Amino acid sequence: MTGFRKAITYVPLKEWLIIEMVVLVFISLLWLIESRAAGYSAFIGGLIFVIPNAYFAHRTYRFEGARQMQLAVSNMFRAASIKIALTAIFFAAVFTLMESVHGPALLFTFAVMVAIGTALRWLIRPRPQR
Repeated sequence: MTGFRKAITYVPLKEWLIIEMVVLVFISLLWLIESRAAGYSAFIGGLIFVIPNAYFAHRTYRFEGARQMQLAVSNMFRAASIKIALTAIFFAAVFTLMESVHGPALLFTFAVMVAIGTALRWLIRPRPQR
């Protein structure tokens, strides 16, 4: 026996979420300079990204190991579908239920959060636990 064991990978979900929320609050405060509605809309636009993304990450990285691989893959497809549905539902709810929506702030912050989220996945890589 060679003594080689593959380590379980630690996924930094908490770090990703903290950085995303800090960026979201910062962008919302910048939009708040323009107007209260813009700041609020920016915050809502960021949450439209963060909440479904956090749900997806939680569901995707719940299972580990080769024995649970089929469960993990099926769960990933289900989580991706729910993430897309939640995003669509949140956008529909915001545009139908909120009275004063600042569209540019909402959509710009959502787009920035998508770019930040993608960059974070490349910059803060999962690492093996020891």
